[in-house]
Amino acid sequence: MRCGLRIVLSGVLGGLMAGAGAVWAADPEIDRLVQSPVGKDWVTNGGNMTNQRYSTLKQIDTSNVKQLKGAWMTRLKGSGLGGKYSFEATPLVKDGIMYISTGNDDVFALDAKTGKEVWRTPVEDWHNGYGVTNAPLYFDGIVYSGITGGEFGIRGRLTALDAKTGKILWRAYTLPAAGEPGGDTWPAGTEHYSRGGASIWNTPALDPELGLVYFAVGNCGPDYDGSMREGDNLFCASVLAVNAKTGAYAWHFQEVHHDIWDYDAASPVLLFDTVINGQPRKGLAQAGRTGWVYILDRTNGKPLIGVEERPVLQEPRQKTAKTQPFPIGDAIVPQCAQPLEGYEKVGCIFEPFWDEPTLIQPSGIGGTNWAPMSYNPETGSFYVSGTIRTSAFSRYDTKWALGRRYDGGTQAAPIGSPMSGTFTAIGSNTNKIVWQHKTPYRVGQGGGSTTTAGGLVFRGEPDGNVLAIDAKTGQELWRFQAGFGADAPPAVYEVDGEQYVAIATGGNQGMLSANGDAVWAFSLKGQLGPLWPPPPPQNVAGPAGPVAAGVDSINIGANNIEYSYFPARTRIKAGTTVTFTNTGDTPHTATSFEKGKVGKWDTGVLEKGQSNTVTFSEPGSYFYICTPHPWMYGQVIVE
Repeated sequence: MRCGLRIVLSGVLGGLMAGAGAVWAADPEIDRLVQSPVGKDWVTNGGNMTNQRYSTLKQIDTSNVKQLKGAWMTRLKGSGLGGKYSFEATPLVKDGIMYISTGNDDVFALDAKTGKEVWRTPVEDWHNGYGVTNAPLYFDGIVYSGITGGEFGIRGRLTALDAKTGKILWRAYTLPAAGEPGGDTWPAGTEHYSRGGASIWNTPALDPELGLVYFAVGNCGPDYDGSMREGDNLFCASVLAVNAKTGAYAWHFQEVHHDIWDYDAASPVLLFDTVINGQPRKGLAQAGRTGWVYILDRTNGKPLIGVEERPVLQEPRQKTAKTQPFPIGDAIVPQCAQPLEGYEKVGCIFEPFWDEPTLIQPSGIGGTNWAPMSYNPETGSFYVSGTIRTSAFSRYDTKWALGRRYDGGTQAAPIGSPMSGTFTAIGSNTNKIVWQHKTPYRVGQGGGSTTTAGGLVFRGEPDGNVLAIDAKTGQELWRFQAGFGADAPPAVYEVDGEQYVAIATGGNQGMLSANGDAVWAFSLKGQLGPLWPPPPPQNVAGPAGPVAAGVDSINIGANNIEYSYFPARTRIKAGTTVTFTNTGDTPHTATSFEKGKVGKWDTGVLEKGQSNTVTFSEPGSYFYICTPHPWMYGQVIVE
């Protein structure tokens, strides 16, 4: 999840590693692999430089996929085991060796045919604040890597490094200074752009013929307070293209002007070729958190299908943009919130807000998140995971300080509100729904999909099931219970003439799906059957678990579950003073959350080991959240 600055060293891995101490080396064979259609090997997290997640292998197809069983399942020695981690990585396979990184920043090498461990390397100690959120991209002797930390007042950038020496070749900043392209979209005479966020959460894509590298850019900072950053705030919530050799600006498309909703573009961009109105076109697609897929011409950033700038409601104190882009076509999730008792303001996408809670959908952790979509050139469809979750948005003042959270408000799902998801096939030349599945759980936060020439789409679900779907019709053809939350995108590869589908199953702490440390590989010759299903994730917002009686000490991040309160629910007598202690590794709060309003009482930010107390004098039920991590809920019942 989002934990400030994260440095990634594990991206292209494995066959892209050359010798002890060398992470990458310029290699014509690697250049060929990352450009070629995906077949025997799966060498980048998106399959190849297009990020299509499409495999040309078709030994497993719609006629025989029901025969799939586990070829092997390997436990990764407890790495990443615990609720403070998510296991969202795609396995990489080169020459029969599989490489995979865990949420604990360990990198494992496994025999891709048997699952036997080869070696293990700790990339960095997570205690030092590092994490893996995206895999770098390698091409032609250059490694491209983004930087995260959008909630901490950073200046986003894409960094290009020499693959042989590690020397920084150039940086392309996602927040332009005055006089640079886009610099006039920030307040004149200020340096707010230097702390305006705009992270790069996912792996770029690259077109060697055009000489351009493409990437999606995250939210502005502070997230929910636009009052001091008048203007469209480029290149927040955008797709950006720069010269692959120099980093020079080529074009941009902004999905959300002057973002105040945390509608960052976090899912990776995808390159594809298509025919529209009888003309061949070079396309780029990105699944936005707004719930739309943005389909662009990758030569110039102009919409291929069409986008309409429409007037939207205004909140002058937020300096809101007068219009917002509305793609022509279908959204994959509802665009308006449903009324809930206790909330007066209910709105649709781009509804402005100030200090009173406003219900809006899609939410900041709703719509489509960072789950990568896939593209099948035979069906011409994108396959997109989405989350349906209403959020209560509100703004408050935040002062910038180096290394501290800088979000200017919060948003959280109201207590008792439903949470679910969609999995949708979207036509690449219409941007309309071809077919859609409604899911009982959120699936847009870490899962994603992979598609094949066998006419299949593979994906995992947070309840532990791995699915195979007919790419044309949407019919479910195969289901296998992996025993842990399956919140990662699969990889498809071949060893000794046998096709495999592999997926990491270790859960997602933001989804509260079952944690684990397992990698599964499936094949037609597999002999392993399914495991018992794990406890299902929540599909209603709010604290879960039994009510502890008389407990007046609540630990945050206890029992190796970073994003939780323990106990989450407690019953005490009026007049009791409750002590909140951060026993986790990242800063947390316990902040009142009553009908969307935050801050009636608050522990303040607690660093590791710090405590604060709150006295509950009056009977009632008191809900609270962690404002930096608003998917954390607690409840104090006072008698």
